[in-house]
Amino acid sequence: MAQPVSLDPFSLVRGLVAQLEKSVNERSGPVMKTDGFAKGANRAMSAAMIAKKLSQELSQRSFEVLNIPSRADIIALAHQLQAIEDRMIGMQATLDRLAGGSAKPGLPAPSRTRKPPAPVIEIAAAPAPARTRTRKAKS
Repeated sequence: MAQPVSLDPFSLVRGLVAQLEKSVNERSGPVMKTDGFAKGANRAMSAAMIAKKLSQELSQRSFEVLNIPSRADIIALAHQLQAIEDRMIGMQATLDRLAGGSAKPGLPAPSRTRKPPAPVIEIAAAPAPARTRTRKAKS
């Protein structure tokens, strides 16, 4: 029995891509197994690595000319800052130990200066008399 034809364009494209991959794999498989292909791929990869290294050196030189820090400079600075922070933490721990060790690490909590509002006491009173409006005499 014949299979129904799908009108879904995506399934059609998937089928075409699958057929293309199958035919490319059949034809390129034997070629990829040769020594010549391996040598050529090795040369291409070496050339790409050399180009990448030259590009990095060129960008490093241009950053130096423009007096802009490179990624490596920023990373080195971050490592130095981390080392300074670690040393400061060690010094703080030493000072806490010398002070008696009772102090908690970190900053002290701020003192409370704001006081809670006084409670409102409501007294049940008689309703206030209605206000009457008086007219001022014209002079």
